[in-house]
Amino acid sequence: MNERLLLPGEYAVLGLLSLRPMHGYDMLCFLAEEGLDAVCPVEQSTLYTYLRNVEARGLVSWTEARVGNRPPRKTYALTPTGEALIAAWLRRPVERMREVRLEFLLKLFFLDLTDRPAMKQLLDEQIDVCREYLAHVKAGPQESPFQRLVALSKTSAAEATLGWLESHAQDLKREN
Repeated sequence: MNERLLLPGEYAVLGLLSLRPMHGYDMLCFLAEEGLDAVCPVEQSTLYTYLRNVEARGLVSWTEARVGNRPPRKTYALTPTGEALIAAWLRRPVERMREVRLEFLLKLFFLDLTDRPAMKQLLDEQIDVCREYLAHVKAGPQESPFQRLVALSKTSAAEATLGWLESHAQDLKREN
């Protein structure tokens, strides 16, 4: 059986756990406090589904502890397999422009907290991927009016994304 790729929200859960072990409520609060819910909105029920999914894949484990008279609480942590998976995912640029608004922003967020040099490297690699995509779109077929319309749509989106990426890279250089 071929396992499906992880969803962005599942990667977000692994990213959160790469920062420190957390229980579900901690994760929801962190997402809201840091503004990540604007990029990757996660409802409580969805979060626990994501946790079950990554647990079933052996990417996280949990311990249970009781605090006072409250019900026991599960605190989740990455397994070595989960650590390796999130580390590789964080350092890989996205291939599709529509993934920049979600997956790439998640990657920038977590790398900014854990490995700024890797974040800057990823940004440079993403700029290269975007330039290659733009060149590919411009070289593609544009014989019919619809093909031209599609190419123009993809070109304008890629140019806007590339401009934003380059602007962010310049901002980071000015910080140093």
